[in-house]
Amino acid sequence: MGLEKYEGGNWISILNGKFCQRVGQETAGAIQRTPSATNKLTKVVYEKYYDSFVGTLVGIRTKDSPYGLNWVFDFQDKKEIYHLTTSYSNSYAKALLSMLPNADLSKPMRVSPMVKEVEGKKKSSLFLNQDGKPLKHYFTREHPNGLPPMVEVTVKGQKTWDDTAQLAFYENYVKTEIIPKLPKPTVVTPEPEQSQADKDFADLTGGEPKIDIGDF
Repeated sequence: MGLEKYEGGNWISILNGKFCQRVGQETAGAIQRTPSATNKLTKVVYEKYYDSFVGTLVGIRTKDSPYGLNWVFDFQDKKEIYHLTTSYSNSYAKALLSMLPNADLSKPMRVSPMVKEVEGKKKSSLFLNQDGKPLKHYFTREHPNGLPPMVEVTVKGQKTWDDTAQLAFYENYVKTEIIPKLPKPTVVTPEPEQSQADKDFADLTGGEPKIDIGDF
């Protein structure tokens, strides 16, 4: 797997277009992050960042947290299983879910997140590669393949985009079309107990770009 060291447990998230893993202060290469107005940290933390990783997808599920529902994507590399966590409604999760129908789920895949600025607005996405080739989205605006569009609604006088139907579609599609095709882990590694810091998903992913109209 692209991640080189795994101190602090097998949980990873995405922060500012990089894979992020909470580690101990003594870990070589650890970067310090402190509480600020742009994150929800309550204390100084130490993290390592990675551009990509390679693993075989062996599980997808949702998981409640104090800050809402999350997706958890379980990837296996050799004898270890790593849990990639994203919030339930964001661009990274949607991009990954949109490409899985075009993936060979029996093979490893390279996963790479990205954030870029377009017209002053941050846009986030995620890319999958298999056999050296990028995977295309199965669900697109031009060819939704059953995926409902986001709906513009007004909440307290403010217009916003509601993706409730879209997320329900993704979750049902995952349960009926993706999970049955996933390979079973070759070695079952007990899911590590999350520390309080890991449970605080908002801390771990403070500053993560939210969805906007440009994200399908």
